[in-house]
Amino acid sequence: MAGYTRFAQVATLEEGKMIKFDNTKLLFSTVRQDSTYDLMEDELTCPVCLELFADPLMLPCSHSICKKCLTDIIDSREKGGKNGLECPSCRKTITVTREKVANLPKNLALENIVFRFQEIQSTNLTRSSSLDQSSDLDLADTSMHSDFDETVFSENISEDCGLCDSKSPAKAVWYCQRCAVLYCQKCLNIYHPKKGSLSHHKIRKPSKTELEEKTVFCRDHGTEVASIFCDSCKVLLCHLCVCQGVGKHSGHKILALDAAWKHLRECVTSSKEQLESMMSSLTEQNSKLEELTDDVENIHKQARDKVDCQYRRFVQDVTTTLDEQRQVVLGQIGKQRSHATLSFKTHIDHNKEQLQSMESMAESCKKLLDEDHTKELLQKADAVRPIMEGVGAMKTTAESNTSSYKELITLQPVQSEIKSSVSKFKTSSFDCFKTFTGDDSEKCASLVPTIRSVASPGNLDTPRVQNKCLITWGFNSTTFTAEPLSGNSLWTVTVERNTNQIRDVTAGYLFGVGIAAQVLGYKDQVGINGKSYGVVCSNGGLHFCYEGTMDLLMPLDGLPMSVTVSVVFDHSDRLVFAYTLTSAVWGDTLVGKRVITNEAFKDAVHPVFTVSHRVKMQFPTHV
Repeated sequence: MAGYTRFAQVATLEEGKMIKFDNTKLLFSTVRQDSTYDLMEDELTCPVCLELFADPLMLPCSHSICKKCLTDIIDSREKGGKNGLECPSCRKTITVTREKVANLPKNLALENIVFRFQEIQSTNLTRSSSLDQSSDLDLADTSMHSDFDETVFSENISEDCGLCDSKSPAKAVWYCQRCAVLYCQKCLNIYHPKKGSLSHHKIRKPSKTELEEKTVFCRDHGTEVASIFCDSCKVLLCHLCVCQGVGKHSGHKILALDAAWKHLRECVTSSKEQLESMMSSLTEQNSKLEELTDDVENIHKQARDKVDCQYRRFVQDVTTTLDEQRQVVLGQIGKQRSHATLSFKTHIDHNKEQLQSMESMAESCKKLLDEDHTKELLQKADAVRPIMEGVGAMKTTAESNTSSYKELITLQPVQSEIKSSVSKFKTSSFDCFKTFTGDDSEKCASLVPTIRSVASPGNLDTPRVQNKCLITWGFNSTTFTAEPLSGNSLWTVTVERNTNQIRDVTAGYLFGVGIAAQVLGYKDQVGINGKSYGVVCSNGGLHFCYEGTMDLLMPLDGLPMSVTVSVVFDHSDRLVFAYTLTSAVWGDTLVGKRVITNEAFKDAVHPVFTVSHRVKMQFPTHV
């Protein structure tokens, strides 16, 4: 409407007044463009806040909405317990959460159009204001205080006049676009008259945007304003720089400032988008690598623990076996020593008794020989006969003792036997080392143990069947005993969680797999008494158990897991019990061996299994 008002004022002037027809045409053009811009503004207005789009996002239905408006709607609906929203334009239901807002595409084309529209509107309004002010200057008679249209900027400008000489310059109220100088009213009347060459300059009230845009002067012609852009050299120039034959940029590709600004902005925008894409990719890579680093650190820690556990198990198994061998050898040489020293002590004690008797008899003989008179010796003749008989008996006993002595000396070389025990221990120790370093699985026949049916345990005629699954339905654990082994054997069982039970599998006595010297009762547990050895799971850990003593092997990683047991009878004085614990995550987690010298296992070896109601054991379907 400002254009219509100004046009009416110009139309009512008296004939003879100067009318700038170019300005009048511009006024008409401005009036015609207003309706077009109004229609365009409607298309660029957010349907929610009714303002120009700010940071527009594209919905799945292809309509756009301000990002802040969308987040406000989603927050409001989520507080009310509602999901999704309706498109403000087409009312189509859209499922969008606050977390998915960041994934919606940004409508960059619409954002650029809005930005350009604002620039055009600002330029047109500024030109309209300048036109009004220029017309007012031409129409005024004595002063420049006509009613100028206000600028489109509503900010309060507090800049000082650029030409005041006083120490406290007046506030600027006018701005010359051509001179790019701020004037107070007084300086404008003095230094910028409305006549002459300055009459064509555009004077308007200062705006904050123009003040922020500092005047740029040509680098080659310091007094000229840089108003041209050389696209070849990418620099701002003045009109002198492109004069034919004079300016050094003559013949270069020259762009208008708006076109150059648009092109550079597009380049910067494209670069920014590429940088953001690359930054997002790098951030995603870093996030993934950080996760992988944490995984590697975690796996490294677990693997180190597994290696340490296997190392300790091997050392402990070897140490335990060698200690058992040492105890056996020490026991043997202890028995040899005790037997020998007992025989020697018995013989010595017997000899001491004989010596006492001989000393007594020798004393009697000495007394008889001390008699000087013949008659006195003859009077004691009856004492000589017992002496002679005693000497004969002692002679016979002495000969027997001498024979026993020779046997003790020559027929029982105790010292040699004790000395040889050292070599025997060394040999048996090396045999144990060979047992631990060798793989005995190739010597074993794989089998599925045949177990007596649980339905009628007291009936000896109950057929023995190969059970593929061991499970108990009671609240107590059940132990199954298989038929005795006939040779080197190997068997595997997989322990799984009982799907009918939801309790914690890390509490209580869960299962046991091992061997027994005899058939165990159904309430006996593997490894609890001296009749069986085995690997048992109790209170979240795997243990080697014998006579109720539990030696921790490793924590229970989880179920399912496999337990493989092998028994080798190749040694006459012992059997080798080996086990392999296999985790679903790590594979062969732990391998161990025990050398069993228990005499009770020379007659029979039975595979035994204990199952609680929380787990079940599966045998392989094919062996």
